[in-house]
Amino acid sequence: MKQESTVKAIVFCLLVAIGVAGRWGQPDWCFTPLAAVTLFAGYYFANRWAAALVPLCVMSISDLILPAYDRLGVLIAVYAILLLPVMIGRALQHKVTFGRLAAGALLPATAFWLASNFAVWSFGTMYSHTFSGLMSCYYAAIPFFRTMLVGDLIYMAILFASYVLATSTSLTKPTPATERA
Repeated sequence: MKQESTVKAIVFCLLVAIGVAGRWGQPDWCFTPLAAVTLFAGYYFANRWAAALVPLCVMSISDLILPAYDRLGVLIAVYAILLLPVMIGRALQHKVTFGRLAAGALLPATAFWLASNFAVWSFGTMYSHTFSGLMSCYYAAIPFFRTMLVGDLIYMAILFASYVLATSTSLTKPTPATERA
């Protein structure tokens, strides 16, 4: 039991570290492992609070260095929408398929694009508060959406493939007591 708790704590810290490092060292804006680590946390942790803490910790730590949000409403929308991949990951606990993983990679980027840009339009002053202004806001964010989507797909593939490799080796599989003798 203690070993299992230690492993879970290490996985939690690794996911947070990967998320923070990815946000701080992103090669291109929005190309981060954030959605992937968040979705994986939802999949990996049985405790939903532990899973939900992963994106909140990543954002809180990485926002210490990254530029601040200019509006509180935008900050709240961004943090809230990052809980969606946790829920998707929890749904994957029942059955993981390639199609579900692909959908899991597409949904967070799409929801983030819709929610964050709606918040920028709603709470900001950059776009007129008309339908045309909202459409302009969404249009201007398409390059960020594409980059986030590609990052989500790549990082999700890396995380889940790493997990499959890590859990399929004989070193991590306990051998039955009868085989050890």
